[in-house]
Amino acid sequence: MRNLYRAAFTAALLLFGQFASAQDATTPETNAATTNASQADAPPAIGKLVFELKPFTSEVPLKPKIEAQLKSGGIEWGVKDGQLVVAVLNKRFLDFDISHMTRYGQSETLDLPAGEYRVTCVGLEMHTAFSVEKVLAKGGFFNENVVTFKIEPGKTTTLSINPIIRKDMTFLIEWYMPALMTSVVTEAGNTEEKAINVRGPNSIAWPAYSGPLKFVAK
Repeated sequence: MRNLYRAAFTAALLLFGQFASAQDATTPETNAATTNASQADAPPAIGKLVFELKPFTSEVPLKPKIEAQLKSGGIEWGVKDGQLVVAVLNKRFLDFDISHMTRYGQSETLDLPAGEYRVTCVGLEMHTAFSVEKVLAKGGFFNENVVTFKIEPGKTTTLSINPIIRKDMTFLIEWYMPALMTSVVTEAGNTEEKAINVRGPNSIAWPAYSGPLKFVAK
C-alpha cells in the first residue's frame, strides 16, 4: 500500500514546475518587434517590462527544510504576442515558449513592443493519482487574462509578484505552493494584488480547456 501511495505522489510531483526546485535558469530571450516593409524606416515603439519576483515569505511557521526548499525556487514564464504566461505545472504540457525562469528575490528586464498584454497562469491543485494524466485532469487549470498591463513607449512597467503562504491557505503548505500575489506598478501607481495561481469560479479546468496553450501531441 505504501508503494502505491508513493507512486501516486510521484505522478503528482512530476507535473510541477519550479516552485521548489533549484535548477539553473534558462537563458532569457529578448522579444523583438517585427515590422513590415512599409515600416522599415520607422523603429517600433518599445518600452520596458520588469518581471519582479519578490523573496518567498510565509505567514505561518514552516519546517526549516521546507522553507529552504521554497526559498531556493522560482517560477517559469514566457511572453510573446501580447500574452505573458506563468507556468506552475511542468512546461512540457504547454504549447507556449516558456523561456524564462526567475528565482525568488530576483527580477528580469525585457524590452517589449508597446501595447496591452494579458497574463495567464496555468495552475495545478495537488491531487494524488496513479498517472500524470489523471493528476493533470483533476488538478490542472487555466486562469486566463487574470491581470492586464500596458507597455508604453520609453516607459517602464513592473509586474510585481509576491509569493506568500497565507494563513487562510495553510492547506497548501504540504504541497509547497505559495500564492503568487501579483500587481502592476507604473508611474501612475500600483494595482491591487491578485493571486494569479489560485483556482476560482472563472478558472478553466484542464479537460475543458480548448485554447492554444495546451500541448496536444500530433
